[in-house]
Amino acid sequence: MKKFVKTLVLTFTTMLALSACQTNTQKSDPDKEGKLVFRTGDMVQKSFGGLGVEWGAYEDTDKLIEGGWDLILNHMNHLGAQRIRLMVSYDWFVANFDDKGDDDKTNDTWSYNFTNKYAKNMLDILEYCEIKKIDVAFGAWNVIADLSGPDVWGMMDEVTKDIRWAKVNADVFDYLVNKKGFTCIKWLVNTNEPNYAGQEGQSKNFNNTYEIWEQGVKNVRKALDDVGLKHIGIIGGDTTGFAGSQEYLINISKNIKDKVGDYGAHLYVSKLDIGLGTLQAKIEELYAEIKKNDKRLGNTIQADIWEAGLIDGKTALDCQNLITTPDYAVRMTDFTVQCLSAGINGITYWDFDDAMHFMYTATTMTPKEWGMFSSLAGASSGKQELRPWYHTSSLLCHMFRKTDKVFTLNVKDVNTFRTIASVSQDGTRGGIVAVNAGAKDLTQTFRIDEKVSGDKVYVYVFNANSYRLGEDGYIIPNYVVDGSLNDEMTITVPRSSAIFLSNVRL
Repeated sequence: MKKFVKTLVLTFTTMLALSACQTNTQKSDPDKEGKLVFRTGDMVQKSFGGLGVEWGAYEDTDKLIEGGWDLILNHMNHLGAQRIRLMVSYDWFVANFDDKGDDDKTNDTWSYNFTNKYAKNMLDILEYCEIKKIDVAFGAWNVIADLSGPDVWGMMDEVTKDIRWAKVNADVFDYLVNKKGFTCIKWLVNTNEPNYAGQEGQSKNFNNTYEIWEQGVKNVRKALDDVGLKHIGIIGGDTTGFAGSQEYLINISKNIKDKVGDYGAHLYVSKLDIGLGTLQAKIEELYAEIKKNDKRLGNTIQADIWEAGLIDGKTALDCQNLITTPDYAVRMTDFTVQCLSAGINGITYWDFDDAMHFMYTATTMTPKEWGMFSSLAGASSGKQELRPWYHTSSLLCHMFRKTDKVFTLNVKDVNTFRTIASVSQDGTRGGIVAVNAGAKDLTQTFRIDEKVSGDKVYVYVFNANSYRLGEDGYIIPNYVVDGSLNDEMTITVPRSSAIFLSNVRL
């Protein structure tokens, strides 16, 4: 449904005085000045990694609506993702397994079929990413695909340290990177959420421990190196939650920091942690612990979030009841602001399209409704429409792009207000995001100190009543003003809202 603003909720004072445009690299004190000035000393990222989304290979493309693939590509074009996480099930194309009837794993054989519909969809996604220069984290969900089915490979005793797991990964990456030429693939995911081992109802299938996973990383690292893929980084964890991620990430920083390509985790957090700003503090604490052991963090190696969402609204069938609400969009914007302020170099949101993944029971197959829309045939009314958080994610993806510089400011004594800014390396693009999670409107004066070109500012206001969509269904500015991001702008940010200011139309 398109939404149009009847009353302007934003006031601007564009001050063109010379003093407002002078450069001052001294770290700003927003409270003392009464203004929020993003200066060089406020930089938290010298070269940002980019934002994106989980765009996994589809479990069954036959279930898409007519014209569904064109719809999917159109929405991805407008989203502007800079990175994706693409997960598959290796049993889609690993075939003819033969264990020779003995216990010697070194003589097991198998073949590959990269021509079926599952492999074709995987290759279609990779071809799109190659053309669009989107960075890809690629991997398989688990060492067996159907966790309720038989362990055909017999890997569950050793899980990721099984020597065949390393060989399969090396074979697949050799095919995709060396033979097919997909330079967009930057990382390997060495199984999804390995710290989920041993949880209620899962222990019979998941035998992973940190020690097993670490040996698996060593095996996979050697196997990749042996086929000439030293440049492919292994995701340093891909764990879930703060507690479990802390165990893995700290151990990685102590034991195998030379074997991984980043420090990566999944975070599903509560609205309370986001609203009060405690998410940022938790990330900063874990970040500091890792950096004690790996001084490269924030320089030659980065920290990333590879799945991101709210835990509130999650159902027993792994769906998200809040994704149709504007509040979810504002909260995920706030999530992003806090992560970037804490030093996170990139985020992939969970997830893009309901049609990618299903939950299975003995009698039913239910799509996981976490997406920004649904391309499923027969989807209920409204589910194929773009959900509000697609629009805020699109604004964020376009504003915080690869190699951008990112700046952050903290407003003392206001734990419900946060703001960050970005400037491209050449100064041709720049923007400011502010989130007011409080119950009252707040007025602030903003300015970016680093030179940003342009003489117009495009303003997007996002809350339940204010965001605007064009005739094509994609977000458009609420307002455009003459002026520069280097000029002072006095803005009233409505309660429970996010605002986006950009020198280019996003």
